[in-house]
Amino acid sequence: AHTLCTARSAMITVTYLPLFVTILFRGMPGIWRHRHRLILCWLVVMQALFPGRKTLEELAHWTPAQVTAWRFRRVLKAAYWNIHVLVEWWGQEALNTLPPPKDGTLFLVGDGSEKPKRGTRNPLAQKGRKSEHHPWFFGIRFALLIVNWDVYRFPVAFRLIRPKTHPAYQPENALFREMVGHFSPPTWAKRIIVEGDAAYGSQDNMKMVMKRDADDPARQWGFVFAIARTWKTVEDKAIKDLVTHLPRTYYQRTRVPRLPGAKGCKIFWVYSTRLCLRHIGDVTVVLSKRGRNVGPKNTKILVTNLDEWIPRQVVSAYQRRWPVEQINRELKTDLGLGEHQVSTEEGRIEKSFGIAVLAYLLLIRACHQEILPGTSWSIAQLQHAFRLRLITNQVEHNVKTRLTKAAK
Repeated sequence: AHTLCTARSAMITVTYLPLFVTILFRGMPGIWRHRHRLILCWLVVMQALFPGRKTLEELAHWTPAQVTAWRFRRVLKAAYWNIHVLVEWWGQEALNTLPPPKDGTLFLVGDGSEKPKRGTRNPLAQKGRKSEHHPWFFGIRFALLIVNWDVYRFPVAFRLIRPKTHPAYQPENALFREMVGHFSPPTWAKRIIVEGDAAYGSQDNMKMVMKRDADDPARQWGFVFAIARTWKTVEDKAIKDLVTHLPRTYYQRTRVPRLPGAKGCKIFWVYSTRLCLRHIGDVTVVLSKRGRNVGPKNTKILVTNLDEWIPRQVVSAYQRRWPVEQINRELKTDLGLGEHQVSTEEGRIEKSFGIAVLAYLLLIRACHQEILPGTSWSIAQLQHAFRLRLITNQVEHNVKTRLTKAAK
């Protein structure tokens, strides 16, 4: 709280966008009417810049007099532009900005989350919980698709999950397949690993990845999914029987390095076997747990179509799912996801969520020099660097303006 108050006290009214910011918006797709493009630029920049609560009224308080809250609302209300096209373009620009990995491996991770809401008039708000072990929530659910490699991570697509009673409702897995289907890999990506937890470990998702692998001769597509115990082999044998009755002496101790930016290794006990799953075919199934004496209930079941991988590689790849949790938290806490206080109109709500994603990508492109190879980082660090750079430009601009007026 003290840091937030200090940052807010350091904020000054921003009266112009510096050149290094406007360059990032060049080439942004869309045919814009009136001054909507300029207002959208201001909204994205303030979303990334302002450290406090990101309501439209609060953001407009620190902008020029002609950039008001009702102009922000008019941009969000305009139905002629598509937020997903902008997110896709900004994601491609971020992919082209950051240095590629040496092995050309790109991890594509999906996950679902929710943004709590209190207003009952919101047409996309719903009540639910992930499982009987999770608390109930009331809010807007969304699915997020991210890319990560080395220490780099950022979102490339999102979809709002409508209530089941909604006429345009689509299951979360269908939205995940839609996002992966629209993703255009960079030219340097030679291998793409699609990942997800047990909620995404469905046969349709696995078939989708295998189809993309068959249709894309330029690169290899693989998947690493956690799966439920209800899966069965072609011999009608349940996976849960393997997990429950496998003797613990069959598990082998393996050391898995932590994610780049973190030191040390993690210890896992793993068992690997080749199985022919129903509706999928031959895959590698890896049983993983944190201790040899851990019971079957705490055993993670991982499946992959990468036949050449050993269990250590599969478990290490599944750790790449953690960055999506980090991005979800950063979008909500640092970038004000869903705080614009817009309601009653679905398109406006969707664009409001997308502005936070665009702000994340803006920070990645503007401050990527702050991300050092092999070093952990956070979006708050990039915000601080972006805020310092932009406010410094603003102070210099104010001094030049006053000197010019004094000279006249």
